[in-house]
Amino acid sequence: MAKQVSLKTGCKVNLGLRITGVRKDGYHYIDSIFYPLPRPCDHIDILRSNKPGLRIKCCPPELEGTQNILHKTYDIFAQSTNFSPGLKVFLQKNVPIGAGLGGGSANAAAMLLLLNRLCGSRGLPKGELISLAAKIGGDVPFFIHNKPSRVRGIGETLSPVRLKLKGFKMLLICPGIHVDTAWAYRQWDLLQKKSVTDRTHSLTSTTTNDKSSPLKDQLVLSNSFEVPVFRAFPEIGKIKTRMLENGAAACVMSGSGSSLIAMFRDQKDVFRACAQLDRQSCPYFFYIF
Repeated sequence: MAKQVSLKTGCKVNLGLRITGVRKDGYHYIDSIFYPLPRPCDHIDILRSNKPGLRIKCCPPELEGTQNILHKTYDIFAQSTNFSPGLKVFLQKNVPIGAGLGGGSANAAAMLLLLNRLCGSRGLPKGELISLAAKIGGDVPFFIHNKPSRVRGIGETLSPVRLKLKGFKMLLICPGIHVDTAWAYRQWDLLQKKSVTDRTHSLTSTTTNDKSSPLKDQLVLSNSFEVPVFRAFPEIGKIKTRMLENGAAACVMSGSGSSLIAMFRDQKDVFRACAQLDRQSCPYFFYIF
C-alpha cells in the first residue's frame, strides 16, 4: 500500500422498498431495488501507521466515536482474518446522515475491500467477504457489488437487474431531516400490530398504462416506511405531494428516509420542481439517465 490511499464512496437510492417479514431475532426481511449513485459522495484518506489499530478523524467530528461503522468494519475483519494493520483514517462526510442513502454502509464496504486487498494471501474470497459485510450492516453487501440490484433477505441476497431508465430525469431531494433507521423499523412494527394497512403500494397517485415507460417492466416502486415516517415528519410527505403536483411521473422515499427521489419525463417539469425546492432552500441533486 502506498503511504496514503484516497477513496471516494457514493450512495444509493431505493427504487422501491417493501418490508416482507420479521425474523425471530428482530431483523427485517426486505425486497428492494438498490441503485448506486456517484454523488453525493464521501472522501476517505487512509494512511499506514506503525501504531496498531484504527484511528479515525472525521468532519464533522461528532462521527469520530467508536460507534462509527468503520470501527465495526475493522474489528470484524480483524477477528475473521487476524489481520489488524495500523491505520489512520480521515473521513470527510458529505452524504447526508439519516437520509436513507446508505452513506455509512458505502464507507464500510470501501474499508472492507481495502483491508481485504492489504491482507494479501490471507484475503477472503468474495463470497466470504459478502457474508462478512452482512454482519456489519444490511446495506454493506450491496456496496461490495455497487451495481443496480434487487436486494432481498436482510440485505445479503442480491440479484443484478437491468433498469430501463433512459429518458428519465431524477431529483434526489435531501430535506435535512434525520430519520433513524432502527426507529423507523420499530414504528413499522407498531403499525403492523395495530393492523394499519400499508398504503404505499403504488408509486404515483395513478397507475400508468404507458407501454413505453422505462419502468413498465420493473417492480412497482413503493416504500413501506412512508406511512410511519410521513406521520412523524409530515414535511417529508408534503415534499412528495409537491413533486407530484409539479409533474413528477413518480416520487418515492429512499430507504427509511428522509430523502426522496422524484422521476420526471419532461424537462420543463424538472425546472419547475427545482425552482420550488430552491425557494424552500431544500437541497437536491439532479441526474439525467
